[in-house]
Amino acid sequence: MPSKRGNQPSYGRVKRTDIIINEPHRYDCHEGDPHIYILGKRYRIPVLLDSRSNIFLINKQLVKDLQIPYHSRADAVQIQGFTGEAISSTGSHFTNPLYLEIGTNKHLSLVSCEIARAGKYVMIIPFAW
Repeated sequence: MPSKRGNQPSYGRVKRTDIIINEPHRYDCHEGDPHIYILGKRYRIPVLLDSRSNIFLINKQLVKDLQIPYHSRADAVQIQGFTGEAISSTGSHFTNPLYLEIGTNKHLSLVSCEIARAGKYVMIIPFAW
C-alpha cells in the first residue's frame, strides 16, 4: 500500500531550511517643528511624534524659560518611560491648555501637557493623536 504522504502535492509546505529571516528595519523618528502659543506669542518648537505615548509631554526647561502657567497635583500621577519603568520626577505638574499648531494646514488644537524632562525635544506628542 503506497504512503498517503508521498502522494500529496508539495505546494504550501515550507521546509525549515527555506525560511529566511530578514534583519529588522529601523525607522527614523517622526519629528516636526509645530508652533505653540504662549501668552499671545507664537513659538516654533522641535517635537517627537511618539507611537507609544498616550500623553502630551512638554520639557520642564521650556516651561521655566517661557513662564508657561501650570498647575500642581497633590498626588503625582505615575508616568512610564520608554522602557515601561515609572519616572519618579514626573506626574506632579501639568500645563494650562496650550494652543498647538501642527501640519501643513496649520491645524490648531488646545492641549494640556505633563511637565517633565523630554531630552532634546521640547514636546512629545502621541503619534495617534
